[in-house]
Amino acid sequence: MTIQQCKYVLAIAKIGSFSEAAKQLFIAQSSLSISVKSLEKELEIKIFERSGNGVYLTDEGAEFVKYATQICESSNYITERYKKRLSKKLYIATQHYDFIADIFGNFLKSVEDENYRFSIREIETYNVIRDIERAISDIGIIAIKDGDYETMKRYLSKKKLLFTPVIEVKPHVFFRKGHPLSKRKIITTSDLKKYPYVSYEQGEHDSSFFTEELVDASYINKHIEISDRATLMNLLILTDAYTIGTGIMPSALNKNDIISVPFESDGHYIIGHLINEERKISDITTEFIRYMEKALKSICAL
Repeated sequence: MTIQQCKYVLAIAKIGSFSEAAKQLFIAQSSLSISVKSLEKELEIKIFERSGNGVYLTDEGAEFVKYATQICESSNYITERYKKRLSKKLYIATQHYDFIADIFGNFLKSVEDENYRFSIREIETYNVIRDIERAISDIGIIAIKDGDYETMKRYLSKKKLLFTPVIEVKPHVFFRKGHPLSKRKIITTSDLKKYPYVSYEQGEHDSSFFTEELVDASYINKHIEISDRATLMNLLILTDAYTIGTGIMPSALNKNDIISVPFESDGHYIIGHLINEERKISDITTEFIRYMEKALKSICAL
C-alpha cells in the first residue's frame, strides 16, 4: 500500500466516479483502476462497488477511507513541516492559558525573519505530553499541581521528557466582574457551593492527575465541562459560573470582564515547560523559552 493509492481512493470516493477522478488526477482511467484493484488484492478487501450511477463505498471501503484520510493528512503535515528547510519552525503545545497566548503574541513582535512557520495548540494535558513525546511539538507548557509534582516527574522521566519549573503560583477563582463574590478578598470552598463550576474536559484521561484545575471536587454540586477557552469566557461572563486557575490572565485578552480572587488552599501550581530530552532543541525554541521564562517571572513579580 502506498500513500498515492490512498490518495486515489479518496479522490474516487469524493467524486463518485473512476473516470472523473482519473481526469482530475491527470492519469489514465485504466491506470487508476489497476492501482485500486492492486490495493484491494493486497488488503484482501473490496473498496468500491459499481452501479449505474457511478461507484459507491462498501462497508470495508468506508472504514478504509477513514484510515486513508489519516495517512494522507499525516503525509501532508510532514511534507509541509520539512519542505522549507530555511524557515524557522516553532510548534508549541499548551494547556488552556490566556497568558501563553499573550506571551506568544508579544514574542512574534520580536521575530524579524522573513520566513517562519509557527504553531500554538491549546489541548488537554495528556495530549500536550504526547505531542512532546512524539516530537509533534517542540515545547509543551503545563502547570502541575504541587501534590502531583513528584508523581508527574517520574511519569515524564519514563517518557524521556524534561520538565523545567519556571514559577509557582497560588490558585485563584475566576468569575465575571459583577459576580456576587467579586468583593471578597479570599474565596473558600463553602463560598462556591451554590455556583456552577467550569473545568476543561480531559477526554478519556480525566483523572485528577491530568486536570488543569487545582480543586477538590467533593464540594462541587454544579459542574460544567468544556473544551475551549472561548466557551469558558462566555460562560463566566454570562452567568455566575466560576473556574479555578493560576490567577494569571492578561487584561488585554479579557477586557477586564473577568477578575480573579485568591482561593483558600494549601496547594499551588508549578508552571513550566516540557521538552523531549532525546531531541535537539532549535535556536528559535531556545529563544522562545528564554522569552517565556522572562515574561512569566515578570508577571509573577507584579
